[in-house]
Amino acid sequence: MARLDEQDFDEKRLSRRQRRKQGELFAYIILVVTILLVVGVIGVGVHFLRGFIKDRTPEPEVVETEATQEESAAVIETPTEAPEPQEYTQEDLFKEITDTVLGEMSLEDKVAGLFIVTPEQLTGVETAVKAGSGTQEALSTYAVGGIMYAPKNIKSTDQIKEMLDATASMCKYPVFTILSQQAGDSDSVKETLSLTPQQEITDEETSHSAGLDVGSQLFKYSFNFAVMPSVEVSEESLFGQEPGTVKKNASAYALGLKESGITACGALFPAKADTASEMAAIDVSKDDLVLTQYEAFKEAIDSGSCNAIMVTNASFPQVTGDNTPASLSGTMIGEELRGTLGFDGIVITAPLSEGAITEYYTSSEAAVAAINAGADMICVPENFTESYEALLSAVQSGSISESRIDESLRRIFKIKYADRVDQISEN
Repeated sequence: MARLDEQDFDEKRLSRRQRRKQGELFAYIILVVTILLVVGVIGVGVHFLRGFIKDRTPEPEVVETEATQEESAAVIETPTEAPEPQEYTQEDLFKEITDTVLGEMSLEDKVAGLFIVTPEQLTGVETAVKAGSGTQEALSTYAVGGIMYAPKNIKSTDQIKEMLDATASMCKYPVFTILSQQAGDSDSVKETLSLTPQQEITDEETSHSAGLDVGSQLFKYSFNFAVMPSVEVSEESLFGQEPGTVKKNASAYALGLKESGITACGALFPAKADTASEMAAIDVSKDDLVLTQYEAFKEAIDSGSCNAIMVTNASFPQVTGDNTPASLSGTMIGEELRGTLGFDGIVITAPLSEGAITEYYTSSEAAVAAINAGADMICVPENFTESYEALLSAVQSGSISESRIDESLRRIFKIKYADRVDQISEN
């Protein structure tokens, strides 16, 4: 019995121990579950609290600056194809060149650029046959637009070429080296420079060939401007031809000069007269001029062969209403040559040293009157320095605007810088 009681005791004790372990295990499980529940509740609470705080807190205002806008625009802007490079026309190039040159020129140089003088007027020597230090000094003071050479300046082909080349190298700006009408008509000059056409001139074709021949010779000796052809339909015409053929033949001859590199200056508008020693008043109506002289000049203008026209010192009282020389007349230059005939090239006065001018005007008066009338270049005034100073003073005082001077220089530069425009266009 005692052994049985001890066995029962042990079984009971084992049973209590197992129940205690089960209780401890159950309590541990409850504790872990409780902890997990508490952690979960805390996590949910924190999440809820964060959402509540976020809803209650206003978002900061964003201030958009110009830089921000530009960046935004840059981000959303759709890329576009680059524009094709703009092509410059010859007119654009010419304007750019002349604007640059005019912008750099002094007023003194601008005014001097409207004058055509003889080498003697420029240097003060009696007869100029060489360009030396005197020419260099004079050109540094007076940047004249052109120098006109007479028969006395031409002794030989080597001499005249050396003289013209040296002169051109001394100039600040391109200069017209001009064969005067007197030199062009001189037998000695024709012989020296071989200016006699190689064949008889009978029609447009032979006139054109003659222009090419003469122009090539002039260009070879460094001339670039010639006061020819003589455009007149009166007693005698170009090369002694009949009046009915002169207008087309004169235009063809001028075209030949132009194609040779020589600027042709048609002379004399509107009609030729003897003005060397005194006034020459031509009693002819505008209607008569239109039917005769204007037709010949119109042909040369419309064909583009004459880029310059010299205006006579004769007067036409039936057209202008007074005896004002055509070279100083706004009616003859502005209304008739520019208006009626539509000429927009270089207008040059006949030599203002002729008696038709000097008997009635001082050098100062004639120069200012010519520019006011619409002329672009003043040819061989009686006294160059007086003419120059008077015109300069007129511009400085405002009686002639600087823009008026620029207008004439643009016409002049259109010829002088034509080769540079062509070179740029070719490149």
